[in-house]
Amino acid sequence: MLPPRLDRELQELDPHLRPEAVEDGSFVNLIFLNFPTGSHYNSPTTTLLVRVPLSYPDAGPDMFWADAALMLSDGSTPKSAESVETYNGRQWRRFSWHHNGWNPTLHDLTTYITFIRRRFNER
Repeated sequence: MLPPRLDRELQELDPHLRPEAVEDGSFVNLIFLNFPTGSHYNSPTTTLLVRVPLSYPDAGPDMFWADAALMLSDGSTPKSAESVETYNGRQWRRFSWHHNGWNPTLHDLTTYITFIRRRFNER
């Protein structure tokens, strides 16, 4: 069962952005298909994984994951994305980029997606 606020926020997302939600222990895995990356990546889009704790919004998402094959266009590994982990039966490149100062009165799924987009526009 999705946390009520997360369920509401998912319904409010742009229909082209809506992810598949898969419960995984104490998390909900949100899987976004064809999520845009920055121009300096080897692919213009990726499958994006956001793991949201069931205690959301009191606890916010931390880090995010992309296709394991996602690299910078020069073939190097993106900064803070050296690890590959397995969730939902597939491998994901972990972007260890943390949202410091999560505040449930200021932040939500939309602000977290903006946070991810900002990261993809960096090297």
